[in-house]
Amino acid sequence: MYKGIDVSERQGTIDWKKVKKAGCRFAVLRSIKWDGKPDSQFWANAKGCYANDIPYSVYRYTYAVLPTEALEEAEQVIRLLRSRGKRSCRIWWDVEDKSLEPLGRDVLTGLIKTAENTITGAGYEFGIYTGQFFYDGGFFDAGAFDCPMWVARYPVSRSFVFDENPPSDKYRPEIKQPLFAWQYTSKGRIDGIDSLVDFDICYLPFG
Repeated sequence: MYKGIDVSERQGTIDWKKVKKAGCRFAVLRSIKWDGKPDSQFWANAKGCYANDIPYSVYRYTYAVLPTEALEEAEQVIRLLRSRGKRSCRIWWDVEDKSLEPLGRDVLTGLIKTAENTITGAGYEFGIYTGQFFYDGGFFDAGAFDCPMWVARYPVSRSFVFDENPPSDKYRPEIKQPLFAWQYTSKGRIDGIDSLVDFDICYLPFG
């Protein structure tokens, strides 16, 4: 079991040296914002992870309701990573926005497939992030994918500090595929970050 965090510009300037010392084993960084522009802290966070030997991947929250939009969202991430030579990285496709629910199972599955094909075709690994509610709702066909699944489920409403134990395994997300990672709180506190942050558990070597 590996413990890590996922962050964006909302966490401001991060002291990655302190984050590393606190025991963080990996990070997932927001790549592109809703408006198609890079997260303002993305490269600072990437540099901080690299300097402190923290492996990282990236995520892209999708709003795409058309194949052309899914293609463009995926290409935005690829262009960002390639702009500074980042060749090895998993791109997590964040599927949870309420605007996607009315699309229908087949349409949304097809949109995610468009993103997956674009990303893997460019030489990057692909994964799906979603919430337990969205997964259980069957808004897309999770069984159509053999990529890693990272699922959010918050069984406890209180805040956590990084060095304490996560919630009991009985609260782990329940999915049909092997669970790659569990985001267990959005109210985490870790040295090096002044605001609340998401905490995650990864059950396989992170990459």
